[in-house]
Amino acid sequence: MKKILTVCVALIMATATLFAKDYKHSVGISAGSGIGVQYKTMITPHFTIIDEFGYYGCYAGGGADFGAYFGMLDQAVFAYQAKAAEGKGIKLDWFVGGQLKAGYLPGSAGVIGVGAAGGIEAIMANSPIAFSFDFRPGYACAIYPNVAWSGGNFIDHMFDWTFNLGVRYTF
Repeated sequence: MKKILTVCVALIMATATLFAKDYKHSVGISAGSGIGVQYKTMITPHFTIIDEFGYYGCYAGGGADFGAYFGMLDQAVFAYQAKAAEGKGIKLDWFVGGQLKAGYLPGSAGVIGVGAAGGIEAIMANSPIAFSFDFRPGYACAIYPNVAWSGGNFIDHMFDWTFNLGVRYTF
């Protein structure tokens, strides 16, 4: 395992010396309140779209009724992005915007939601790697069809939030 990790780090460091540019697209993984694949594109220098698909959580209720539900979700963030700071070896950008989400929670007919998004991105100089961290509070609802105790369909309203750490390859 140490050899594989050493080879991966060496390859990343080797490619880091080959790239020095702002990027238009990036693809990678995101983890935090779930895990999935992440794609980001810069539409204009300040408008970006981040799309994630994976296994994420929705959180409902409060107090004794608090529950976490995990399922397959697609989350799209539409954000304004601007430079926060730039130094030797790193450029920091902040972003703020809104998100839409849709997907499937086990036992439900589906889940939809809206929310806010804000975070920071670190772009390594001379490297094709970008890191991002964001927080996304919002609202989601899941529809559960034919629930016996409710006499029909049951809609579960949720305060929905995620913390995400993304690692992407830029091109």
